[in-house]
Amino acid sequence: MKKRFISLLCLLAALLTLLIPRIAAAGPYEDVYLLGVNDTVMLNFISADLMPVRRDGVIYVPCTLLDNKDLGLSYVINRTGGTLTVFTRKQTLTFQLNSSGVTDKDGNSYNQRVISRNGVVFFPLRFVAEYFGLSYSYYNLVLPEGTVPIARVCTARASLRNPQFGISAAQLVAAPLRQYVESRGTPAPSATPAPSQPPDVAPSAPPDAPTAPVEISLAVACTDGAGFQTLLEAFSSARYSALFLFSPDDLLTRDDDVRAAAAAGHQIGLLLGPDDPAGDFQTGNRRLSHILRAETNQVAFLNGGAQEGNWRVWRGSISPPGRNVTAQAENLAADVNAVQRTARVTLHDTRTTALALRRNMGAWAQRPYTLVTVTEVG
Repeated sequence: MKKRFISLLCLLAALLTLLIPRIAAAGPYEDVYLLGVNDTVMLNFISADLMPVRRDGVIYVPCTLLDNKDLGLSYVINRTGGTLTVFTRKQTLTFQLNSSGVTDKDGNSYNQRVISRNGVVFFPLRFVAEYFGLSYSYYNLVLPEGTVPIARVCTARASLRNPQFGISAAQLVAAPLRQYVESRGTPAPSATPAPSQPPDVAPSAPPDAPTAPVEISLAVACTDGAGFQTLLEAFSSARYSALFLFSPDDLLTRDDDVRAAAAAGHQIGLLLGPDDPAGDFQTGNRRLSHILRAETNQVAFLNGGAQEGNWRVWRGSISPPGRNVTAQAENLAADVNAVQRTARVTLHDTRTTALALRRNMGAWAQRPYTLVTVTEVG
């Protein structure tokens, strides 16, 4: 009985260690913060550009976290008007980019702010999570090399409690954290030395794959509509967000598609004509304000055009030809393989293109490809 009691105390102490929040880990993991959404640790945010930061006791995270479909939130950055809008169908928060302050759609004001790092907007995670009814927790993951704080946001879909999630996450983040600290020029921490093993042999790349990683950005010119829903489903399965472009005229009849794309975490832009792009821009943003209560400065030109003001102009380098699904899928794969580093792909929301893209998304989710979410273009 006494041994069982001691064992229970040891287990309780280990769990409490997981749940005691600290400001940051010391040593090589100093200023390292991790993110969790429901039962998933966000490994893709372990990078110099996307790592959460702490300011005045508040954890700030990049707005690209809102691309995660599990959260059920959408966002629009309006650099012309200087705002970041986070919204659902029922609630809205509008942050000022260049000053403190945030308001909701009922006119209530809050003493919160966003910050910017290397052009990426970071928002206060706890405030946004709690405003939209998400649960928020902040505690330490215990690793053999030390402790690392993690901020976790959960919806009703989460099944793991913090202790179980912490144990699982600690196993997943060990290798990515070592790679991250090495990329900062800091020697990676080491746990108890393991028995020597023969060096791993890196698998050879497929013969048709490019030797260097290819970053793929995707934009959709919404000029047809027949493949729109299929595209949304393909992007959702790949957990990827693209730039959806609509002409001002189509905004009059495709407002449901605009809302669906924005609610799924995609960025919204405008297709501008060659005759009066400035007028189209104003008209399009006026209609977007009615549909989304937000504007955009992301545009693309139907037939040529020049940047005006602080427009962010999408210029695609690849637009796959082909009259049938197989031809388009093969042409798209070949065009992406042919580039050295960055592929900027412009698609149309036809059914043929949507089915062709779906064939390629699985391959692009693997190395040597990297799907880059479009948050800013130009």
